[in-house]
Amino acid sequence: MAFFDWLRRLIEPKPRRETVPQPVTPRRRASKPVDPPVAPVQPSQSVVTPPVLTAPTITLQPHAQPTPPEPTATLVVRLVDEHDRALQPALVMTGRLNAPVNYRFPEIPGYALSRIHGFTQDFISEYGLTTVIYRRLLGKPIIGYLVDFDSGRLLELPQIHRGKLGLAYTLTPPTVAHYHIFQAQGPQRGTFTNQAKRVVYFYRRDSWETVQRVQQYVFLQADHAVYDEPNGRDYGYQFPADSLWRLFMIITLTDGSVWYNLGGNQWLAAHDTLRREHRLAHPALPQKRLWHPEAFERLGSVDYVPGSAVSIYTEPYGETAGQLAHGEALDIRGKIVDDQQLTWYQIGPEAYINARYARLVPTETA
Repeated sequence: MAFFDWLRRLIEPKPRRETVPQPVTPRRRASKPVDPPVAPVQPSQSVVTPPVLTAPTITLQPHAQPTPPEPTATLVVRLVDEHDRALQPALVMTGRLNAPVNYRFPEIPGYALSRIHGFTQDFISEYGLTTVIYRRLLGKPIIGYLVDFDSGRLLELPQIHRGKLGLAYTLTPPTVAHYHIFQAQGPQRGTFTNQAKRVVYFYRRDSWETVQRVQQYVFLQADHAVYDEPNGRDYGYQFPADSLWRLFMIITLTDGSVWYNLGGNQWLAAHDTLRREHRLAHPALPQKRLWHPEAFERLGSVDYVPGSAVSIYTEPYGETAGQLAHGEALDIRGKIVDDQQLTWYQIGPEAYINARYARLVPTETA
């Protein structure tokens, strides 16, 4: 049997072995087509190759942005002051005709918006012009006070000076009848700022030649009428003789008369009085201020008013020692400069004249 089986296998044709194809997983490629799966071929059947199908190529394009419309209108905004001077560079804005204009007027330090020429909310023409006008703000005021230097009394209502920020100012002392300017305090020149300023003008009466503030006492040797000011109005009552009063001020007028201030608006003439430094000092021995003239030997003459005479004193701000006529010769022996920077010339042991009424003879120069 084994022999016949071998012989039969030798004579009969050998059957074809079927081949089972393996499944192929296609790869996704954007640029290559994918091959379709191949069907298994049956034995004794003809293999038909199917047509190759090519997948369409897809190209991704970026998202197209809409093209903005080109501007067709221009608006120029000028920023100027009230004198048409530019405060900032002009603003240039563009857009489409009839489209709204979106902008805000800028804030400029020291200025406030005043008015607008050519205001528009839309681009109404191809070219437009708007002028924005600003006004300069006012600075803080400068207040001037006019004060009597000797009494502290306000002579007039305060004067208020106003001006625009940054502008320069110059003040001059106002004229006050029967007074002359004595001194001033405060900035009389500068610029208006955001800070208020104060200027005080001190005046002194034209008839007051010298003023001396003292802490002395006066003994009245006779009844004295009391006045509201030197050579002023009589109150109608008197201070009695042999009375002692506190002194606050001694005034010498241009006519040479001396007046005492007893506080407030109470004044009396210096005649028939004795001054002393302490209220317990004996009235018969008035205390005198010790003056120490410096050496000053010069010749001169009285320089007053032709045909008139000027008073001389026993000491600076002291009692009247007599009068000298205009042009009379002077033999000057010493000089005193008091605490008010007034100069007195000593022309005798107890004789002094105010230097403003003396003319010195020029000295010979080598």
